[in-house]
Amino acid sequence: MKLVVKKALNNNVLLVNTPNHEKRIIMGAGLGWGIKPGDIVDSNNEKIDQVFVVENQAYANTFQEMLQRVSIEDIKLANEIIKSGEKVLGYKCSTNILFSLSDHISFMLKRIRNGEEFANPLEWDIKTIYPDEYKYSLEAVDFLRKKTKLDIPQREAAFIALHFINSHFDADNMHETLEVTKIIQNVIDIVNYHYGKEFDENSYAFSRFVVHLRYFILRELHSENDNTGGSLLEIVSLKYPNEYACAKKIKEFLEKTPLKVYDFKRAKVLLSHLGITLQKPAFAR
Repeated sequence: MKLVVKKALNNNVLLVNTPNHEKRIIMGAGLGWGIKPGDIVDSNNEKIDQVFVVENQAYANTFQEMLQRVSIEDIKLANEIIKSGEKVLGYKCSTNILFSLSDHISFMLKRIRNGEEFANPLEWDIKTIYPDEYKYSLEAVDFLRKKTKLDIPQREAAFIALHFINSHFDADNMHETLEVTKIIQNVIDIVNYHYGKEFDENSYAFSRFVVHLRYFILRELHSENDNTGGSLLEIVSLKYPNEYACAKKIKEFLEKTPLKVYDFKRAKVLLSHLGITLQKPAFAR
């Protein structure tokens, strides 16, 4: 396939058009040397080792900006981790993860080379709430160790996992992902304390509860109202009085967070799932 060069982003990266007028960014050592707009590059060129689909001009601009601060090698590492992660985790990541993860890997490798290590205060929470992303990120850390020959600490897996979590749930930004993760863990702590027993974190009920809780929190953060009436609340309060009492504690906590949940009608989705999922199978024996 013949690719028409639109712009050389640097000596190793080209912005091109396909015969179908689709934009691509192609990458390879020395690929851009002596190339000018209008030149033809064959898609089978042996120098090409990475290809990125350009969704819009903003993507191309952001990619070019990234090249000013992140090496091609680090971008390639991030892209390999993303592509492999999509296969393992079973979902398609948003395109922006390439930029955020490339930046993170670049900064992380610089820190490690300088002997600097950061602790992630949410490492346990991420491991508990998002076990699949955390497990894959451990594999990503091992991959980076082999590729860079650096002794990358296992704790870096939690940072990498956050990028997949943020991308998968299409959060507005990393701050929102961190905020939601902290709120979820606090709610889990409240439930554990209320019932006097620990969740079985490997159970289907626990996973289901976390999923419902996350979407509930995201709806509240984005002020998406649920129009269901309050009759369900009355039924739950009578049929599941213990769960109702637990939900009241959660409501009191949520009022202190950015969610500002001031009435039970807004909390009924969470409340109904408490009534369903917090039965014995959800807890460790």
